Amino acid sequence: MDIGTRQSLLAICAYLLPAVLGAIALGRCARGNATFALLSFPGTLAHELLHLIVAFITFARPVSLSVWPRRAQDGSYLFGGVLMENVRWWNAAPASLAPMLGYGIAAGAAWMRLRHGFIFSPWDLLVWAALAQLLLASWPSSVDWRLSVRSWPLLLAALAAVWYHYAHGLAGG
Repeated sequence: MDIGTRQSLLAICAYLLPAVLGAIALGRCARGNATFALLSFPGTLAHELLHLIVAFITFARPVSLSVWPRRAQDGSYLFGGVLMENVRWWNAAPASLAPMLGYGIAAGAAWMRLRHGFIFSPWDLLVWAALAQLLLASWPSSVDWRLSVRSWPLLLAALAAVWYHYAHGLAGG
């Protein structure tokens, strides 16, 4: 990695720091109340839209999208969901772990903001608030993780590819 790339990555991390701190602060709020459900609505929308888009691309056939928070029978809040009717071993992980793309989107947004240098603007406060929402919502839910396990053959193939890559000296070292 050259110095320019290293400096760019450092600048992106530094720019994202207020958003990360905002996500941590937002995540520490009580998740079982209506105020948190409303505060987290933009993140919920991003989370569910990423599920919807990747489910469509991977032919998981999304049939419904819900982003409005509602109370579950146990008293907790369900923030949203995408119902898919064709989840198979090959598309379960991509469709269920799609919200993790939000981390790349946040890094891309930081890069776009920094590509011509950085001078603080009041708009940065709005960007950091939006990125905090996105970063908080990018971690898949426990239901998403359970669904992704259906793609265990993909995990085995990826592990085999990594092993082969390093076992045969293709790592470039």
